Amino acid sequence: MNKEKENKTMPHTEGQPIVVFENVTKDYPGGVNALHDVSFRVFSGEFISLVGSSGAGKSTLLKLIYAEEIPTAGTIYFKGRPIKDINRKHLPFFRRNIGTIFQDYKLLPQKTAFENIAYALEVDGRSAKEIREEVGELLEIVGLGGKGEKFPRELSGGEQQRVAIARALIHHPQIICADEPTGNLDPVSTKEITDLLLEINSYGTTVIVATHKKEVVDQLGKRVISLIDGRLRHDEAKGKYNIKL
Repeated sequence: MNKEKENKTMPHTEGQPIVVFENVTKDYPGGVNALHDVSFRVFSGEFISLVGSSGAGKSTLLKLIYAEEIPTAGTIYFKGRPIKDINRKHLPFFRRNIGTIFQDYKLLPQKTAFENIAYALEVDGRSAKEIREEVGELLEIVGLGGKGEKFPRELSGGEQQRVAIARALIHHPQIICADEPTGNLDPVSTKEITDLLLEINSYGTTVIVATHKKEVVDQLGKRVISLIDGRLRHDEAKGKYNIKL
């Protein structure tokens, strides 16, 4: 496969892209190349499955979107602006545009489900009434209306991930970046979380899900971006996940 087809395949979508990767490379100390010359566009409202085996570069790619990492070469744009031009003191405000979800949930064990979701609003200085209303609404959206006072240890894995999703939605982000969100879940919980992410996407939120689970990608039936050894190998607008890893 030549470089043009390998790295520049970008399904056409109307409107302006919300995220653009332009010839992005990411190297780590010790000569580790996580991403090599990756280019693609993400349009507002899209749902993208980012697939690849362990070490393919999926997590690094997501970290570059929410500026936890910076590229070694190339440029990443958010709504037309290079992310590298954002002043570091403004990064917390930039990251409010991007909700993050992880395989291991990253909940605070000493706080209830309600408190885990409310924490970011408390830091913002929001009133108790606002917090109660917004968190209550989010708990309902993710199907945990009656479990706000439960601690993470009292919830199943799927329920903990629902709390994490509600927390990711707290600032009404334009993008959700989910890194293996069903990696620790059983098949039933996996389908429930996948359905919830599809529902969130139906409201207009852009969703990018990194996964190695073929059944998840097949269920979604959305655009698939495939990474192999840090290189973009396939970018399919729709269809079954038939790429061998």
